Amino acid sequence: MPECMRLICRIPPNNNKICLRNTALAAMIRRKNMKHPFRSAVAAVSSMVMLTSLAACGGSDTAQSDEKELTISWYYSSGGGDTWERAIKLYKKENPDVKINEVHTSFPQMQKNASLTLQADDAPDVALYNQGTSSVGNLASQGILADLSEYADKYGWTDTLPESIQTVAKYKADDGGVMSSDGEWYGVPVNGEFVLAYYNQDMFDKNGIAIPETFDELESAMQQFVDKGITPVAFEGNETASQHLWYQLVLSKANRQFVDDYQSYEHDVDFSSEPFTYAANKFSEWVQKGYLPSNSGGLVAEDMITQFCAGEYPIMFSGSWWFGRVNQDGNFKSTFRALPGNEKLNTGATGKLWVVPETSKHKDLAADFLNFLLSKDVQNMLATEAGLPFNASDDYSIDSLPDELKNPLKTFDDMQDSAKEFNTVFEQLLDNDAIALYPDWPSAGMYDALNSALQGLINGNSTPEQATGEIKAAYEEGKSDLGL
Repeated sequence: MPECMRLICRIPPNNNKICLRNTALAAMIRRKNMKHPFRSAVAAVSSMVMLTSLAACGGSDTAQSDEKELTISWYYSSGGGDTWERAIKLYKKENPDVKINEVHTSFPQMQKNASLTLQADDAPDVALYNQGTSSVGNLASQGILADLSEYADKYGWTDTLPESIQTVAKYKADDGGVMSSDGEWYGVPVNGEFVLAYYNQDMFDKNGIAIPETFDELESAMQQFVDKGITPVAFEGNETASQHLWYQLVLSKANRQFVDDYQSYEHDVDFSSEPFTYAANKFSEWVQKGYLPSNSGGLVAEDMITQFCAGEYPIMFSGSWWFGRVNQDGNFKSTFRALPGNEKLNTGATGKLWVVPETSKHKDLAADFLNFLLSKDVQNMLATEAGLPFNASDDYSIDSLPDELKNPLKTFDDMQDSAKEFNTVFEQLLDNDAIALYPDWPSAGMYDALNSALQGLINGNSTPEQATGEIKAAYEEGKSDLGL
């Protein structure tokens, strides 16, 4: 018997963590078989022996407890107006027989330690975690997360959430954890994100330039600002702005099948096709014409948002997460639009996913809590704070919220008109089923590769063809690492 089998058999039958790790080993063997077909017969026998040993361990199914107790872990905001803390408070009121244990964490902590945290003996029953193949998908492929598909059917999440949003929740655990509309539910999204154009209405009015409604009008407006000696776009090339803009340009020449191929590897992606060549050339053109700051390759997101809020630039292409900052720090009237040309396909996603570890003994209760987060009350709370909900009422308002859900800081009380305008832009994209996910999601190495390639264009160190080639190389390497 191989040493790895002897180790498995020495594990006590109730040690779920080790069984989960060996589920990951089985997935790894499957991926290697795809890369090396001539080894498949031997590997298949090894897999059968290993899985038989796992069955002796009792498998990864965890016995459910009748005890009404739920441990919830999320990225906690200590400022006093934490959204999920308020939601939990209402859930406690509506379910007084359920004991809730709260675990406060941060995004960096969970991103770094998720595989250990969600397998530990004291793992939470529900946790907030990052979306995408390299995050939730990776843990699903290791057997660390529970398949929630039966709950999706039970609670009707397939009716509540648009198809493009459901994709973010679904992963093929047996195929490396690839995010796919054909996968199983391993997370639940309860609000959205998207990339858009922020406009400083005051700067447009002062310079006699109209807010653009078409792509041609956008380019005309940017050129008019340049002609007046004003660089039009607040920008950065070190975090997400450059890759999101590049992908918006890609999507303007793409269709839904292109998105499925790029994100879920349904078919090979041709990096010499129009979406990629157009995006790289247009991005480079905007740099050369002075639409983007010449020093933005060395800037980070905080530089960009600070400069935009200070009124130094009339336009910012970035994410919905800046809504509050723009309204609080920007001493000007702001206007929001989907980037012209991206009404049918637009970069975006869900907020982070709520997941349930396979080790949880309270899966039914955990699913009930996740469904509660999609309830009208919670969704209306998100709407009043420009939280981009999926299931809010048409007539949502702060006054209609349960007291437990009202923001004690009153942060958004004076922003309701702006929040409704903001939510409406997102709702229009949802109506078009236009959300197309982020360009770095296919594999872990894409984030750095995209930034590096686009910095080359910003700094004038590479051609559009070279930048596209760098992006292609990273994409193909990530695909290969997944065994595809």
